[in-house]
Amino acid sequence: MKLQLSLPTLSIPTLAALLFGAFTALAAASLHLVLSRFALEAQIDEWILIVSPALLSMVIALIVYRRAGDRIRKIGQSLSRGLVVGVLTWIGFAALSTWMWCIPTLYAECLRHTLMISGALGGGQLLVGALCAAAITGRVIGSRAARIEADKG
Repeated sequence: MKLQLSLPTLSIPTLAALLFGAFTALAAASLHLVLSRFALEAQIDEWILIVSPALLSMVIALIVYRRAGDRIRKIGQSLSRGLVVGVLTWIGFAALSTWMWCIPTLYAECLRHTLMISGALGGGQLLVGALCAAAITGRVIGSRAARIEADKG
């Protein structure tokens, strides 16, 4: 008699949110020196600038990867969703930074500058993190689909 452990599996949006949160936090942590300088100027804790993009990407990944298990069949499709999550996280974090630092009458110009600076300083790390999370999520979706097909046939 064989004993099998049955562990509960996470839903695809939950798994994607956890992966995107972890990889975005790692990407933001790699910018610790730059972010600590900004935090000092804004008089806030530097960990807020590391955690806030991670939490933002988790929320965006929950939305973007909703019903992804039914629609995604290849890793490339997951990578395109991951790119959307990365870009929306970048824009959202720039908007949050603009709201924290800038005067309300100068929001548009300040947002433009914040998008350029944050893209130049941390865009590469955040993009790599988002694509790694998307690739892992796409691989999990593909393996679950293959397992379901094998169980049917």
